[in-house]
Amino acid sequence: MDARKQPGVRDTTVLQPPGQPHDAAASAPGNHRWVWAVLAALLLLGLAVIFALPGLIGPVHETAVPAQPLPPAGDSLALRDAAHQTLQSYLQLRARLELDNAADWGEPDWSEAATRVSAADRYFAQRQFAAAGRDYQTALDRLQHLAANRGVMLSTALEEATRALAENDVAMAISRFEAALAIEPEHAAATRGLAQAHIRTAIIEQMNRGQAAETNNDLEAAEAAYRQAAQLDVDYEPARAALRRVEGQINERDFNAAMTQALAALDAGQAGAAGKALTAAERLQPGDSAVRDARQRLQGMRAQAGLNSLRRKAADRVSSEDWPAAVQQYRQALAIDPAAGFAVAGLRHAEERVALHAQFDHYLDSPDRVYSAVPLANAEKLLAAASEAPPNEPQLAKKITALRELVTRAGTPVTVTLNSDGATSVVIYRVGRLGQFDTRQLELLPGDYTVVGSRPGYRDIRKEFAVRPGMSLPSLVVRCEEVI
Repeated sequence: MDARKQPGVRDTTVLQPPGQPHDAAASAPGNHRWVWAVLAALLLLGLAVIFALPGLIGPVHETAVPAQPLPPAGDSLALRDAAHQTLQSYLQLRARLELDNAADWGEPDWSEAATRVSAADRYFAQRQFAAAGRDYQTALDRLQHLAANRGVMLSTALEEATRALAENDVAMAISRFEAALAIEPEHAAATRGLAQAHIRTAIIEQMNRGQAAETNNDLEAAEAAYRQAAQLDVDYEPARAALRRVEGQINERDFNAAMTQALAALDAGQAGAAGKALTAAERLQPGDSAVRDARQRLQGMRAQAGLNSLRRKAADRVSSEDWPAAVQQYRQALAIDPAAGFAVAGLRHAEERVALHAQFDHYLDSPDRVYSAVPLANAEKLLAAASEAPPNEPQLAKKITALRELVTRAGTPVTVTLNSDGATSVVIYRVGRLGQFDTRQLELLPGDYTVVGSRPGYRDIRKEFAVRPGMSLPSLVVRCEEVI
């Protein structure tokens, strides 16, 4: 066992300070090979820093790097660290901007920054750290300027795109909207504008068709083309303005045609055709004064036509003595024209006839009314007032005759025979006391009567009987026979 590995045995290996001769083992050929391997690795690492690292950081441009005197060792380390820190800031900012697609919209700052970094990498490889730090900073400034002006670049692209679209420069508009979307892919206005730019060519084609049709006075075709253009892009004001203009021309044309037709119908007395044409005109231009004036004229025509119709209908009712219907016709005429003379006079006459017929019907519908003294007297007065009916009123004449006959019969007495027992006292209401008798005949006017018989010690007897014209009444027995 090795004595150095045993407990309690001190290690006797001798350590040599740097620069002192090594022992024989240290100078063996195998140890020399190890030293050369380390030196070779360091050399390769240095070459990688010089040539490979600049390629990874950015494109290398062949630029002349002026030779500069080497600074003192302490200053060189500080400059190297500063250059390295600036490079790291640059790489971090570049990485962020690459995520935002800055290579697509950041020219010329993006390429100029890459060029400066390539030059700085060469300076760094030649240990000219001051120059490297300066160019790294210039590249960083470029990217910072790019990041700071992103909003301005977006606004500029949108302004240029909007102006190009307004001028129908479709290619430019698409290019600038795409540039804006490269800066901010989800930008709503740029997205909408790009969509509008892509359909602008089709819109322009429809606008040209509409203009050609409008020039040829084919307004319907122009309207269809302009409407198609407006539907393709609802925000395209020229299409909407053209559509409004043509629609106005069509409206004016159709309105004039409808008014011409309405006035011609009014002149011809064709109220129905005039009304239909005026309705069409009013639908096209509501509230137009010409339509209002024509409406008034039409109303006058219709009113006169209505009055003429009502006059004819009322005359028919008068000729047939349908006085209630005549009253209705005259009232309708007065509702159209309160000053219509035929309706004023006709209504007054018809209402008088309605009242007169009602008076006759009062007795004729219930003939028994005249079998009382007061109604009979009133009926006689009515006959005296009515006198004779006009020749053209046969129904009234018939009623006068019928009532006159009724009154005549009501005033003609009828013989009534009463039988009693000579002991019963007989009284007829509204006639008088007849006393005691065995048989008695009376001349009574048609009507309803009540006879009462009384006798001492006997229960009274009461009977009612009716006397009618032309009736043959049997003898009426009036005797008190029930002893009390």
